[in-house]
This record gives sequence, C-alpha cells and structure tokens, in this order.
Amino acid sequence: MQKEIKLADYHQADRKLRAEQDKKGFKINLTAYIIVNSILATINLLVVPEFIWFVFPLVGWGIGVTMHYIFGVRLAERFLKAEEAKAESLAKN
Repeated sequence: MQKEIKLADYHQADRKLRAEQDKKGFKINLTAYIIVNSILATINLLVVPEFIWFVFPLVGWGIGVTMHYIFGVRLAERFLKAEEAKAESLAKN
C-alpha cells in the first residue's frame, strides 16, 4: 500500500532534487573548467611563452561558470518558487 503525500511535500522534495541536480551540473562544469584551462595554460607556457593567450578562454569560460553558479545554484530556489507560483496560477484559471 502506497503512502499518500501532500502536494507541499512533493513540491519541497522536487525543489530539493532540482537543487541537487543544479549543484551537480555546476560541479561538473567547474571541474571541466579547471582541468581544461590547466592544460591550456601548460600548452601555452611550453609552446609559446612569449604570448600568454590562455587567459582569453580562462576569462571567457570563467564568465560562463560564474553565471552558472549565480543562476544555477544561488538563485535556483527563487526561480523554482516563481515557476511553481506560475503553475499554480495557471491551474486556478
């Protein structure tokens, strides 16, 4: 026999699951950022040390990682609540 769950409990569990997925996605992005940019820096310094070009992808991708953190981790809860409120208002109409 299955236990009945309340809608509020479902929303809370769904929010928690999405937050965990968002944090996992950010960690993967950050790990790739660190590994790839370390390799690029090494290649740059070994092959063409006269021109430091690895800072361009470092800064460009760094902006993307920062945006991912801000919108995918820090503000994720706010966005999820806004989506829920929007869905509830559509359901009422």
